[in-house]
Amino acid sequence: MIKKFLRGASCTMLALLLVLLLIPQPVQAAGASLSGSSSIQAGNTVTLTLSVPNSIYGLTADLSYSSNLSFTNYNCSVSGWSILVNNNKFSAYGTSSASGGVIVIKLKVSGSAKEGDELSASFTSVTVSDGNSDTDLGTASWSGKVGAAPSGDCALSSLSCGNATLSPSFTSKTTYYSCTVPFAVTKLDLNYKKSDSGASVSVSGNDELAVGANTVTIKVTAANGETRTYTIEVTREQDPNYKPSTNGKLSALTIEGASLSPRFSAAVTDYIAYVPYETTSITLAAQAADEKAKGVNGIGTVQLSTAEAETLVTVTGVAEDGKSTQVYTIHVLRMPAYTGIIPTVEVIDPATIPSVPPLEIPGVLELPLVGEVKTLYVAIAAAVLLVVILFLLGFLIGRGSGGRDDDYDDDDRQPPEDVQPILPYSTGSVPRLVPREETEPHPVKEPVHTVPVPQPQEETPPQPEKTKPAVDEPTQADEDQVRTMSLEDLLDDIHNM
Repeated sequence: MIKKFLRGASCTMLALLLVLLLIPQPVQAAGASLSGSSSIQAGNTVTLTLSVPNSIYGLTADLSYSSNLSFTNYNCSVSGWSILVNNNKFSAYGTSSASGGVIVIKLKVSGSAKEGDELSASFTSVTVSDGNSDTDLGTASWSGKVGAAPSGDCALSSLSCGNATLSPSFTSKTTYYSCTVPFAVTKLDLNYKKSDSGASVSVSGNDELAVGANTVTIKVTAANGETRTYTIEVTREQDPNYKPSTNGKLSALTIEGASLSPRFSAAVTDYIAYVPYETTSITLAAQAADEKAKGVNGIGTVQLSTAEAETLVTVTGVAEDGKSTQVYTIHVLRMPAYTGIIPTVEVIDPATIPSVPPLEIPGVLELPLVGEVKTLYVAIAAAVLLVVILFLLGFLIGRGSGGRDDDYDDDDRQPPEDVQPILPYSTGSVPRLVPREETEPHPVKEPVHTVPVPQPQEETPPQPEKTKPAVDEPTQADEDQVRTMSLEDLLDDIHNM
């Protein structure tokens, strides 16, 4: 009987166990965690991350935190997942599995929190799903304390140079100093201490000191981010063997709203510039050709003289040695006021006028300039040229009349009938004398005496009187042609005679 009872009880317990195994039950397992900084200052923000150990496709959890914290922001750290928040209840899910950090939240510490105050936050009822079943991971908690406020001390407690003397003497509140070092010194040997060990220090401008002015800065950054900068103006002396430059020339010279003529060149020192009538002042700008030059004088705003008057402006470049200079001169001219007639401007460069003393003639007024030569000189040259022309014309006429007297005698001889008369001016060119050709003399026949035999007389018709061939009279065009002959043509005719 007992054996039957035990056997029946065993079967019953085995059946119950099988039933329990077949019924799905939520699994409670540890592993969810909430992590973040454990020490944080009042008024700052703490970032907390909820993580799970296994691959999941979804998560739900309830957020709670202490009163000295306030919820500010959240996001899902899994790419492709969505997150929903409703009254501090979080739900995150996606089509791909994820593990590790899933939800990120930000909580701000109250500004009234004091050092040592406890801080806490937690996700309760953290339930994850692997796609088939849900798993309860319990609660994920975080706790921390309000830490001490970071120091705002950004001062130096000491500052000195091993190879220079700072002026004035160091104090933590004095931030500007100066010093002079010899040419051989290329870097300051700085020695300093921080007032707060949590601060950081950075130095700039001390790598390679140049000859002349240099700026070295020491920047101190406190733990809370505040900064203070100490400045040292360092003057490095010149090489004792160095000879300063004497170059005072300019590399650029401009006038605002006007142009220089000629175009600027460092070698040209004299210029002219035209400005409108309405312009009463100009602004000059210049740049020294030598970067070590002391500077340029005369630049800036310059007031102009009265209307239509010249204003002489000088710009001086001072060389590095401080003594050598280069002066540039600008003649600034205001244009006449426009009254409906376009004004003309005539400028005579004195350099182009020859330095000839004026001709002093008693009782004669000095003549005005015509271009670059005086009118008197032009008149003298014209008179000399006229005398030469008259002389050549007289010589030509005299030569022509003399030749005609040698060849012909108007009282005793007449030209033979077979010689054609020369018609003056008939061809439109200067007439020329043509010598006659020599002919053989006609033989003289002895007279033969015969007895005249009377013949019946017949009436002969009257013969027309012979007339001399007509000679064309010179026309006005021919005379004009002669008058317009050049000196060169006259000389050619004289040479050909």
